[in-house]
Amino acid sequence: MLLVLLVMVLAAGAALLTGGRLTDLAGNTLSGLHWLVAAATGQVLGSLTGGIAYPVGLIGSAVCVGVFLRLNLWRPGVALLALGFGCNALVVSLNGAMPVSLATLARAGIEGFAEDPRHELADAATRLPWLGDVVPVALPGLGQAVSPGDVLIAAGAGLLLYAGMGGTGRVPTPPVPTWEELEPKPAPDHPAQ
Repeated sequence: MLLVLLVMVLAAGAALLTGGRLTDLAGNTLSGLHWLVAAATGQVLGSLTGGIAYPVGLIGSAVCVGVFLRLNLWRPGVALLALGFGCNALVVSLNGAMPVSLATLARAGIEGFAEDPRHELADAATRLPWLGDVVPVALPGLGQAVSPGDVLIAAGAGLLLYAGMGGTGRVPTPPVPTWEELEPKPAPDHPAQ
């Protein structure tokens, strides 16, 4: 999720540079925010309790995110979010966890692999390994491996924020002077004193 946060910070900066304002976010209400709250709650409770609650929480969370995305599909960036979540859901459902490439971890500057219920090492039995965590994000001290779905989610979230802030895609510049303004002005006549 570090990638999503980084992209959102860059999107907010780009929106501010192109005429957008943070206050414009107040007028851009997303539909069904309670579905996102329910999705986050399902993720947290499933992770904390473990066991069968973990996959049940993931499934419930995916359903809630899907409903939220469907309610907001017409907004800029939401189709990318939906595609990214769909890619991640597909690879996790086929493998039971997000497959992680050791080679990608090494390219991202991460040594070793820490087992957790949400991730597993990719091997010959992994289905659709190219949808797993195969994209290295090599940031000093913050390296990570992300999936193509995560990249789409980051792009969608950034676009949604950029558009919500009213970014225009154009850097404000002073107006171009007219020919009349560029013509040299005659020197004023000064009366003799």
